[in-house]
Amino acid sequence: MRPARKILITVAIVVAGFAGIYALAYHMFPPPNARIEKVAEAAKPAAPATATAAAAPAAAPAATAGPSVMDLYEACVRGAWPNAADAEKRSAACSKALQTRELQPAEVALARLTRGIARSAIGDKMLATEDYTEALKHYDGAIDPRNPDALNLYRRAASLDALGQTDRALADYSEAIRVDPKGSLAFLGRGVLLASRKRSYDRAIEDFSRAIELEPKNADAYIARGNAYSQIGDNGRAIADLDKAIAIAPDDAQAYVVRGLAYNRRNEIAPALRDYTKALEIDPRIAAALANRAAIYAYEGKQDLAIRDLDQAISIEPDNPVALYNRGYAHFAKGEYDKAIDDYSKAIELDPTMGVAYNNRCLSRAISGKDLVSALADCDQALKLNPLNLDTRDTRGFIYLKLGDPLLAVTEYNAALDIDPNRPLALYGRGIARVMSGQTRDGEADKAAAMTLNPEVDKQFSTYGIK
Repeated sequence: MRPARKILITVAIVVAGFAGIYALAYHMFPPPNARIEKVAEAAKPAAPATATAAAAPAAAPAATAGPSVMDLYEACVRGAWPNAADAEKRSAACSKALQTRELQPAEVALARLTRGIARSAIGDKMLATEDYTEALKHYDGAIDPRNPDALNLYRRAASLDALGQTDRALADYSEAIRVDPKGSLAFLGRGVLLASRKRSYDRAIEDFSRAIELEPKNADAYIARGNAYSQIGDNGRAIADLDKAIAIAPDDAQAYVVRGLAYNRRNEIAPALRDYTKALEIDPRIAAALANRAAIYAYEGKQDLAIRDLDQAISIEPDNPVALYNRGYAHFAKGEYDKAIDDYSKAIELDPTMGVAYNNRCLSRAISGKDLVSALADCDQALKLNPLNLDTRDTRGFIYLKLGDPLLAVTEYNAALDIDPNRPLALYGRGIARVMSGQTRDGEADKAAAMTLNPEVDKQFSTYGIK
């Protein structure tokens, strides 16, 4: 028997890689690099004192001045939205700037939006939501519907997107484009939303292409378009875009993650592995790169390396069900069934729709011989979620063999063979079940046919106590 190995690799790479670009997609795109005016006279140096005839006594050394309010504010909002590499530093700068209570309302809103994005990157979702909500209140009040400002519309769209208000965010991005058709930010933001929330990749590619026309050196636009191309299976164009992104920004770790994903989808494992490793050299805390590299290690049978990477990925993103699922697979491959069951259970808690996790927990329980009734319940749920999953049919047949009920095992294997008549596991399992029920000739014929298709299939049963 085996867990859903092919599904593991596909899910790991698609989900983890996709999240790296789109889960917090708005953080990739900076507000305009406008000059921030210092609004207080106190920020200017004082005029020199008038000289006198007699020298004054030497003054005591002045205490070293800390950063000004505007220095803190610039450290908070300057440049691109925060990402995993600078999120903690940016969040701290935003907090210090806000704590001075000297920022103007528009500055407070941008600082809170920026801090929300930083907190999301750190994983502090509750406090991030509070920041997004307060930023949204400001932009709702600041935007005049009769004469809207494109930049405020863009920032409100980012706040709405972060809060999951997709349709309102989409409307704001579109309105920002109407107001300022030459603003690349709104095209980029709308494209990301279309790809991540709507899965409208063709429309997203149009927006990314427009952003590139307006700003040809925007590496983020090439990364986003490359990822969208990869999502629709056009991995040649995806890699071409990501090559351009890396030429523009060779230290952008996300570009390597997404290019690795595109290579992986073309089954070019070696360059994919190189790209994930390069991304981690730039930023060791990219959970997507760790999870994707671990999927390759697991596929290659290097389970200890896979577990090492997944341990780190889970420490960074403890609520990532895909990483937990993958680690469960790696533990299963090592025969560590209790650890596998624990990881599959945690993945299911986070994502109750993950049918492959139910399937693999079912199999792990069946092989370990613990709680076969719960194992069957897992397989039942897996079939509800993925009715055509033949792996689950194989697993149910295997459980009935262990329970000593060959007739029910035959029913399960027949259901798999009706869809795929040349399935070695199902043929061999049905053969065992038929022999157990007295149909020796038919059973031996099934087993022989299975061995012709896969000479190692008998070992998958005998390893787990079924012959």
